[in-house]
Amino acid sequence: MDLNKETNQKRNIIMADIGLLLVALFWGGGFVAGKFALQDMGPLNIMAYRYAGAAIIMAFFCLRKFKLINKKMILCAAMVGFLMFFGNTIQTIGLQYTTPGKQSFIISLYTVLVPLLSWVILKTKPSKKIIAAAFIALFGIALLTLKDDFTIGLGDFLTFLFAITFSLQVVLIGIFMKDMDATLFTFLQIAAAAVFSAVTALLLADGESLMDMRSSALCGLLYLMTFNTAFAFLLQNLCQRFAPANHTAIILSTETVFGTIFAITLTGEVFRGRMIIGCAMMLTAIVIAEFPSKVKKT
Repeated sequence: MDLNKETNQKRNIIMADIGLLLVALFWGGGFVAGKFALQDMGPLNIMAYRYAGAAIIMAFFCLRKFKLINKKMILCAAMVGFLMFFGNTIQTIGLQYTTPGKQSFIISLYTVLVPLLSWVILKTKPSKKIIAAAFIALFGIALLTLKDDFTIGLGDFLTFLFAITFSLQVVLIGIFMKDMDATLFTFLQIAAAAVFSAVTALLLADGESLMDMRSSALCGLLYLMTFNTAFAFLLQNLCQRFAPANHTAIILSTETVFGTIFAITLTGEVFRGRMIIGCAMMLTAIVIAEFPSKVKKT
């Protein structure tokens, strides 16, 4: 009986790891999809369509759970939803001024920023390896983003702000999720992001119709709506029931690798010289941050 239980547990972990790899793949493809969508639609309208569509999709997975919604869940989801809306909006705006490959590497800083923000918010002091990884990542991002006159481009700066916003979002979700249904909370945060995005688009953006978009741009938007948002978040929640925490962090960080592959193959992006060294340093920082520490046997 114990052997069967152990076998089932291993099988669940393997399936969960495969699912998380798909999540990283979906997120990695989002950088190029966003670039395609920007061909025919502004960032504010993209966010409104993206989250409205994703919220409708997620609602079908939560129909029987709506009775569990309470005031606390709504307030917490609204807070995370605002961070999601704000972060992804400035990310999409920044994508107009940088490349998908560079953006995917800069965003990967969240693997280092999350423990640093946890130190500030939760008073959980990071290990020495996290501090070392932070310095390595700082040099890496400097090599990747700084121009010859040592200034940073607008797109890279906005992407870095998104990395901070996303890191804060991860920390808050870790706090809120302790006593809430994961699938229902995910729906509420996406729905909140949809409301914030729709209001912002109505106030600040010109009306843009899906009917006026070219096929490539429309496909990019649909990808953001489905695979990059609704399916990715739902799959992540389901897989994290079984996947160990160190598996989750390491596998999701491969989003950067997939983002770079898509950028090179689909948009013809080229990495040269200093940028390659910067990417290598950031990958090193991710590995240092996510590699599990050795535990002494007693």
